[in-house]
Amino acid sequence: MTLSVLAVADSDSYLKWACATLDALRTAPETAGAHLTVMLLRTPIQPTVAQVAAATAATGVATPATVGLRGLRRALNRTRPDAVLVAATGPVAEVVARVVRAAHPGALLVSGLPGMALPARPDGVGYRRWTDLLVVHSHAERDAYAAAFAAQGRAPEVVVSRLPFLAPRPTTSPEVTPGAVPEPAPGPGVRHVVFAPQAKVPATRAQRVRVLDALARLARPDRDVVVKLRARGGERQTHAEQHPYDALWSAEHARLGHPRDALRFEDGPMARWLAPGSALVTISSTAALEAMAVGLPTAVVADFGVDDAMLNAVFRDSGCVVRLDDLAAALSRGGPVADPAWLRANYLHPERDELPGALHARTHAPRPTPARFEPWSRARHVRTVLRFAVPPAALRPAAAARLAVGRRSAGVRRAAR
Repeated sequence: MTLSVLAVADSDSYLKWACATLDALRTAPETAGAHLTVMLLRTPIQPTVAQVAAATAATGVATPATVGLRGLRRALNRTRPDAVLVAATGPVAEVVARVVRAAHPGALLVSGLPGMALPARPDGVGYRRWTDLLVVHSHAERDAYAAAFAAQGRAPEVVVSRLPFLAPRPTTSPEVTPGAVPEPAPGPGVRHVVFAPQAKVPATRAQRVRVLDALARLARPDRDVVVKLRARGGERQTHAEQHPYDALWSAEHARLGHPRDALRFEDGPMARWLAPGSALVTISSTAALEAMAVGLPTAVVADFGVDDAMLNAVFRDSGCVVRLDDLAAALSRGGPVADPAWLRANYLHPERDELPGALHARTHAPRPTPARFEPWSRARHVRTVLRFAVPPAALRPAAAARLAVGRRSAGVRRAAR
């Protein structure tokens, strides 16, 4: 029996993860020859044409069709996939799971998060209580998510897979095992500094301007500095970015005393920038792991915190935490380079991915009747369904009316004090 897997994505990060995960299934012995399809949901955060092209590039996954919930139901009824990879933000993932359960109860429901996913938050787990198979990307994540699901009375199978964009470092040496912890890449000194933004952190405009100023001070005639954007200003992505770096630079470079061309802003796949002679700088992006995987110098900025709030606590003991004022000195020494023991414990483990074997076993075994589940937040669930059912323009007047009523009510309460 040929395995069939349908992935359903709602945004840029999740689409990239879905395409790369399916591509890994395509090449794994247990799932070789599987029929693999991606569909993109019609949502306010769906990726642009350029983002879709970047997500599917070099993965062997066809450009996805864009569907609403009705189109998804029709596809499920027509194709009857063995498994559905729900690659979507929590509230949307929950709606998709309910559609799958109603249209095709026998499908195995698989979910996960597209990058580093610690800490395991109660709401992140709550929106995925329906999952049969949860994909995580490190042994630390497996322990954390198993405990978080158990706290809510759930026990999905949790499998560890390497983050799909962390390809093994190319090598001609037969002694190096694919997926093994990389040694620092040989080659010239740091000639390119690549900054990988994260949409949510740092949050304030002033903090982001400070980052741009520090990056511009790294530029030299023999070293260029590139800000590798996830999206151009105005493009949608998984998490809204209130202060896009390219727009900030346009507004602030002259005041900061830097020429406009001190920084370059590029988009497209990160992998093209991770070559010998490059170093990566970030606050918390998973691109740090991509750079570490190929042995490049990697700096995690410490100025705004190294903790859960900054989404970078996992890097605390990596050996790569650096303050902005110390970046130039660190790069002049050719570093920082991640600690090998930390790499093995955090995402760059050498073991094979467990997802292909788990899919093969679960889809060839008798399947129990799936349990019913209630929405994690009924109010949020209703709002998410309405976003699919009602055009966004039609929802804006209602939202404005609710806001006006709330303001009037607040005014009445203040007057009554």
